[in-house]
Amino acid sequence: MGRTPARRIPSQADPAENRRPWLPQLPSRAPRQRGVGRGWSHMQGRIIRVSGLQCLVEVEQSHWQCKIRGRLKAGDRKTSSPVVAGDWVEIVPTAERTGIIEAVHTRSSKFSRGASGTRPFEQILFVNMEQLVVVVAASQPKPRRGFIDRAIVMALKGNLQPVVCINKVDLVSQEIVDTLTTPYEALGYPIYRTSALRGDGMDAFKAALINRSTAVVGQSGVGKSTLLNGVEPGLGLKTKEIMKRHDRGRHTTTVVHLFKLQQGGYVADTPGVKELRLWGVRSAELAAYYPELEPLRGQCQFGDCSHLHEPGCAVRAAVAAGCIASARYEGYRRIFESLSSDE
Repeated sequence: MGRTPARRIPSQADPAENRRPWLPQLPSRAPRQRGVGRGWSHMQGRIIRVSGLQCLVEVEQSHWQCKIRGRLKAGDRKTSSPVVAGDWVEIVPTAERTGIIEAVHTRSSKFSRGASGTRPFEQILFVNMEQLVVVVAASQPKPRRGFIDRAIVMALKGNLQPVVCINKVDLVSQEIVDTLTTPYEALGYPIYRTSALRGDGMDAFKAALINRSTAVVGQSGVGKSTLLNGVEPGLGLKTKEIMKRHDRGRHTTTVVHLFKLQQGGYVADTPGVKELRLWGVRSAELAAYYPELEPLRGQCQFGDCSHLHEPGCAVRAAVAAGCIASARYEGYRRIFESLSSDE
């Protein structure tokens, strides 16, 4: 049985959508600026950073400090903030390079997670990006394949192109790196092997970001900030070493921040993610975000097969035959069980 190229899943409402190419078709340039330089009362800009009730908004080549209009703050109680990094917004100037955010434009993509707590809610980390680079370290800290799988699910859910970057490849053998990357390469996801400190693979990684809107996510200590400093040395992002005792990193990024690259494009640096809790995905929908399961749809004995324990399961048969990577299937099983326990 052959493997199928990875696909994006933009909508669960229309099954036909699941058969469309997974690469998102996003606008290639920003919405038209209205009123800039003409003395009009409204201007368009893009949110670069959100810190509490304060937003840094890019309007053409300048940065504006803006507050959120009260009605926007009260409008959506189901998310952590009405605006996030990457949003295109309408602002009304109040003074020199300060203003009020009056409206938010429709989003073309987003990346969310479920915020922890007794009453979980959607925490949107960023919006309107084209691709999501999932960074894991080959060592120090230990790579977590489950984090990659969860990030890919949320990328597909949010209409983002998933990209996998294995950093610190100089610390392990090529065989270990290949074991990590092979299941994702087989699905057609772009893979980059880097050593940000030594410079290995950085030219290819940098080329993948030029003239694109890219967000970078990963756990603390995997080298996200070091990678981005290698792409654009002028960023000067803070980096810290791994805490050897616990084999984990310290947080050096506290809020999502968009940076404009000199050669074109934007990159979003995100805080280290300790836990990536899926949001808006039910256990019965999970298989739709695993493109290697797509050819087997409808071939199981039971129409509502979970692919975990039912007899006559075509997916488990494909895993046993080596047609589906066992590591990916185990990741599916763990995520399915986690979602089921929360439902």
